[in-house]
Amino acid sequence: MLTTSTQIKSLFTSSVICFLCASQCAFAGLNKWVDEKGNVHYGDRVPPSYLKKEHSLLSEQGVILRTTEAKKSEEELSAEQAERAIKQKSDTKRLIAERKQQLHDRMLLDTFTTEADLVRAIEARVDTVNSQIALAETLIKNDETLLNEVKLQIKSIENSGRKPPENLHKKIKTIGYQMEKNFAYIEDKTNERTEILQTLEKDIKRYRILMKKKHEAIEKAKKLKKEQSLYQ
Repeated sequence: MLTTSTQIKSLFTSSVICFLCASQCAFAGLNKWVDEKGNVHYGDRVPPSYLKKEHSLLSEQGVILRTTEAKKSEEELSAEQAERAIKQKSDTKRLIAERKQQLHDRMLLDTFTTEADLVRAIEARVDTVNSQIALAETLIKNDETLLNEVKLQIKSIENSGRKPPENLHKKIKTIGYQMEKNFAYIEDKTNERTEILQTLEKDIKRYRILMKKKHEAIEKAKKLKKEQSLYQ
């Protein structure tokens, strides 16, 4: 009797499973696709010409069970890859800039106690650059004096009917080369001074923002500590 009951139960379970599978098979093959004119089509199978285009599998109730996206062309894939590369490069550049800003902010807070300290530090750098420019200008004046002396010496020798020594002409070239180097040095230092002054303006604004946030955080912590003490 037990065996017969078990067999009946097993047969019933198998019948249910077969029915469910048959139901799924009956409706799982309903596909949806759109042709080139925008017309929607339904069918048991998607035509081969539309397999690479977007199509969907529908349930008995018409609910989308699965959507197969259209396969992209090589040009589209290449364009997406290029776009991803550009985005990655942009993200990397942004992260580097953010990291540099964080390090600079940390330096400002760790190095300078007050805004006046920051100003004095920048002014000291400007004074150093000014001294370097002044020294180069002095060297140029000395070279100009020396150059005039050598030229007068050559002229004097030529006026006497003699040929000036080759070393005097080489000396003129050497002095001229040294003067060009000092003029270039002054130009570089002048640009450096401009950048320092521009940095000073930016750093002061940034320092004020950082100090405001720092004071706000301290006040917030004090307020929180005071509130906690009231409930203890």
